[in-house]
Amino acid sequence: MLELLEESKGDLVAFRISGHVDKNDYDIMLPILEEKIKQYGKINVYAEMQDVEDFTLKALWEDLKFDFRHSADFSKAAFVGEQKWLDWLTIAASPFTPAKVKHFTLDQRQQALDWIQTPEQE
Repeated sequence: MLELLEESKGDLVAFRISGHVDKNDYDIMLPILEEKIKQYGKINVYAEMQDVEDFTLKALWEDLKFDFRHSADFSKAAFVGEQKWLDWLTIAASPFTPAKVKHFTLDQRQQALDWIQTPEQE
């Protein structure tokens, strides 16, 4: 399940992923991301993962297609969760996007929100 969080304001899209994630979740979330990109050009994404059971292959496919199409449209991305693969994901994503990508644990949730909401110094 994907749930939009109240922290989503301006160029920040914040959501929580939990339980079973399927293509229907992405059918709801991706238009929100697309609209923010149209409105702001570049956006920040905060993704909190709690008790994720599984992703369907169709959901992963939708995610990958979106990420490749919009890799230059993200300024920062914060992945929050205890899963070890999130460390790998942040490292693996680096060559494919100019965005700053960081992994935080669930007990660093506020630190992640502070980081994602702090404008980059030019």
